[in-house]
Amino acid sequence: MTDLPYLRFPHLHADLLTFVAADAVWLAPVQGGRAWCLAADDAPPGNPRLSPDGVHVAWTSRRYGHPEVATARVDGGPVRRLTYWGNPHTKVVGWTPDGRVLAASPAGENTLRDHWLRAISLDREVERLPYGPASALAWGRGGALVLCSAWAREPAHWKRYRGGTAPQLWLDPDGSGAWTRLLPELTAGLAWPMWIDGRIAFVSDHEGVGNLFSIDRGGADLRRHTDHDDTTGYVRNPSTDGRRIVYHARGDVYVLDALGSGQDDRPQPRSLDIDLGTASAVDQPYPVPAPKALGDVVPEYDAAGSVIEIRGCAYRLTHRDGPARALSTGSGGRIREPALLGRTGKAIWASDADGEDGLEIAALDAIAAPRTIAGGTLGRVLHLAAHPSGKTVAVISHDGRIRMVDVADGAIHEVAHAPDGEPDGLTFSPDGQWLAWSQPRGERSAALVLARLADGLPTGELVPATSGRFRDFCPAFTADGRYLAFLSTRTFDPVYDVHAFEMTFPSGTRPYLMPLAADDPLPFGPSVAGWGFASTESPDGAKTVTLPPRSTQVDVDGLEERIAAFPVAAGQYERLRVAGNAVLWLRRTPSGVLGTERAKLTDPAPRPALERFDFAKRTLVVLCPAVDSFEPSGDGTRVVVRDEDKLLVLPADREVKDDDDPDRVTVDLDRIRHQIDRPAEWQQMYDEAARLMRDHFWRPDMGGLDWDRVVARYRPLVSRLASYDDFVDLMWEVNGELGTSHAYVIPPDDPGDAEKQIGLLGADLRRVSDGTWRIERILPGESSDPRARSPLRAAGVAVVPGDAVLAVSGREVPTDLGPAALLAGAADRIVELSVRPADGRPARRVAVVPLSDEEPLRYQHWVADRRSYVDQHGEGRLGYLHIPDMMAAGWAQLHRDLERATQREGLIVDVRYNRGGHTSQLVIERLSRRVQAYQLGRHRRPETYPEQAPRGPVVFLANQWSGSDGDIVSAMAQVLGVGPVIGVRTWGGVVGIDGRFTLVDGTSVTQPRYATWIRGPGFSVENYGIDPDIEVVMTPADHAAGRDPQLDAGIAELFRRLADNPASSPPEIPPLSP
Repeated sequence: MTDLPYLRFPHLHADLLTFVAADAVWLAPVQGGRAWCLAADDAPPGNPRLSPDGVHVAWTSRRYGHPEVATARVDGGPVRRLTYWGNPHTKVVGWTPDGRVLAASPAGENTLRDHWLRAISLDREVERLPYGPASALAWGRGGALVLCSAWAREPAHWKRYRGGTAPQLWLDPDGSGAWTRLLPELTAGLAWPMWIDGRIAFVSDHEGVGNLFSIDRGGADLRRHTDHDDTTGYVRNPSTDGRRIVYHARGDVYVLDALGSGQDDRPQPRSLDIDLGTASAVDQPYPVPAPKALGDVVPEYDAAGSVIEIRGCAYRLTHRDGPARALSTGSGGRIREPALLGRTGKAIWASDADGEDGLEIAALDAIAAPRTIAGGTLGRVLHLAAHPSGKTVAVISHDGRIRMVDVADGAIHEVAHAPDGEPDGLTFSPDGQWLAWSQPRGERSAALVLARLADGLPTGELVPATSGRFRDFCPAFTADGRYLAFLSTRTFDPVYDVHAFEMTFPSGTRPYLMPLAADDPLPFGPSVAGWGFASTESPDGAKTVTLPPRSTQVDVDGLEERIAAFPVAAGQYERLRVAGNAVLWLRRTPSGVLGTERAKLTDPAPRPALERFDFAKRTLVVLCPAVDSFEPSGDGTRVVVRDEDKLLVLPADREVKDDDDPDRVTVDLDRIRHQIDRPAEWQQMYDEAARLMRDHFWRPDMGGLDWDRVVARYRPLVSRLASYDDFVDLMWEVNGELGTSHAYVIPPDDPGDAEKQIGLLGADLRRVSDGTWRIERILPGESSDPRARSPLRAAGVAVVPGDAVLAVSGREVPTDLGPAALLAGAADRIVELSVRPADGRPARRVAVVPLSDEEPLRYQHWVADRRSYVDQHGEGRLGYLHIPDMMAAGWAQLHRDLERATQREGLIVDVRYNRGGHTSQLVIERLSRRVQAYQLGRHRRPETYPEQAPRGPVVFLANQWSGSDGDIVSAMAQVLGVGPVIGVRTWGGVVGIDGRFTLVDGTSVTQPRYATWIRGPGFSVENYGIDPDIEVVMTPADHAAGRDPQLDAGIAELFRRLADNPASSPPEIPPLSP
């Protein structure tokens, strides 16, 4: 780490500057120099802003487990928490002229995209400002207001973005509510508006790089005020005190002292030299608990110990007692895919310690230093398996190439190339003469391939073991080398759906066995010798030793015809392995994606069971009812099991039911005392993320970007980082250079502190004049979605609007904070409320279970409100559907209302705020149906053919938040002629991802890998969006008034179309012929 700090979010007032660095809020002289810490949150703060009088600083604080508004005096004193909203998207954006904190948050709104502005006084009075969703608001002379629309991400995180959510500027020149859009001809984002010298300043990258610009209050006279380029970086997070503008770029803070009078009078920004003045602990070794950082586990042949990956480093750990032994280097490199080199006493893994992936070989006794082979020649190593002799290894690289690498000299020998996707499942026959793997053949199919080897190297002979007609995966040779076991999705036994006339295959996988020699019978099939009584134990009670494998013979003719399913039920199987004379696998119980079918939402997701099929006994045994993963020892006697944070060693032939069973060994992982060098780890993570993007971005030319140059330009900033949040910010900006959607940096899931999680009541409360907090509105629940329950409308609660909440769990509600302050830690827990009824009856106590997240409840209320509006204004003739995403939640929501909605004459399909996913093809296929026939009978309503098909015209509503698969479904509505799209241009992000890769600390980094071409627009949807057929803009005034002109336009368009082409209706039963 260098002495130069990484500075962000600056603001200034008079001679004082505030900013964020090293997860703390700082103050410094506005001319630069020595800074001092105002508040160290021990969590990433954001957007500190000095009050108009210079007395306070407000900022977004995460010390409470989620973002809230906090303040402190500049001269010191305690930090005061102003909000208890419990929303993960709350953000401080400034102050109002009258000295209230201005924050944007979707708390209490219908979707997480609706960031409404709120003004919060220092005595905690909150006013929701009537301007609709926004990211910023600036006050000018004469009551003028400039509003910046809400955005998906800041401009530097998606550079040169031109899609529908590019932030827009709206002007109300006198505060009357008459809004007009500024610079509508610019498709680039216009962000962070500021009034200065009577002009409106903002950031835009319409010239290619984010710089400061300004216009006069009439929206004319566009001027540029900074000259940042690729080297100096985007202007980010500017703010003003009304005279000067301060911003940051590439970790440095700049001040622009004035705008000047024109291009000939243009002051230049000055960079501030700021010294944090405190010693940083970021360079000190940082301990990481081994159970929390457990990665791959490879048991040794006799199960005495395992090679274990902990946070990118390799250790050898005995299973019973004994010390841990480090086998690899520290945080400057990362090891992956460890494997044992047969029984040579050595291990091998992929390592990037030299800057590119190579193979590192280490002795388990760690006496000799590890050595590296094939460095920089393999590309990204995805899978690795060692030959039984330990002399060669098989490697699958990111480009689909399968190679054998000689351990002695690193020589590389190509085996095959898979052009249709990532192969996996490398496995060797016990005699080392064959290598098998699973190779993709299509979207949902994969074939098993065999390669003949000689002395561990390819001979060039490839045998297609299966045709690829189905998905065959996870192959493993049996211990005697006579059979190939594998999993396959070749069971077709459909199940009827309960919500729609659909059939699906939730349990189409089974384990199968393939005899490799034509004359080998199945071990569980018919035999001329019958099924004997051979014991698995010797006369003295000791377990028999598996006989040495014979030479594997492969008779190619009829190979796939000889396969047979194991005598077990079809289901959801994964991770098949061989252990001695048995086969192990994981079997999952089919379960819903959302978890709403569980007994309780808080119940953990079901985990797979570990099962064992014994060839000799022909029996199936459940070894563990719930595990995360497993790996058998080489001798087949033990299995090493991952059970959440625990590592267990169990017998491979029986279930251990008693925790005190001596055969059940819990491995003490705390013997591994692992420490990381955070700066070195961030450097490794930075370089690995850059390589992943280089190797997997959808275009090999990186869209014309010199990626190596970009990575080199930002690399020096890594040494300036002082926190993980700094690293995430930097990676977002680096990925933003691609100008492409879905280039995400996602921190690992953090369960958070349950004791800090605000319990939410699903209601709106207001402090009244006597200081009590009264319920203004209670949101109704949706019984079909347990996530959308309404705590105050639950059985036995019986509170109504107007009731006052007096106490929570016996503690009096504070006048200034309200009940929320007493509901920290109450999410999904039973609490007692003392309530005084509005009708004057005595106070009563009720038990409620607050929510951890109100969004599903508020969303369902919003949908019900839209549906009711369409019922009323559509005269009962029109149906309404809202689809919130193109994933499981959206599919569920579609089917909640599909049958009722399609019974109407016309249909509104609302994909506004659609968050994308991957189910658009299912959705559009369903909505493209049209009634072609009817089934009529007595005593029942006529049924349409096909079922749940629209009877008449369909219109789609889309807005700027219709993104990704929401873009695609909007485009397909136009391409297929399903119906017109009404609204505004969509998000514009259709280069998809798969979430395949994580960095060493669990950070997920995505690479835009799968571009979408659509007949008509072609590739142009990316970074632009879908233009609506009928444009209807929502203005700030519409939001403030609660109007929905897009929905009104949809109703009007359906009526117009119905007038021209009435909906289909069932025929009358014809009279009998005379």
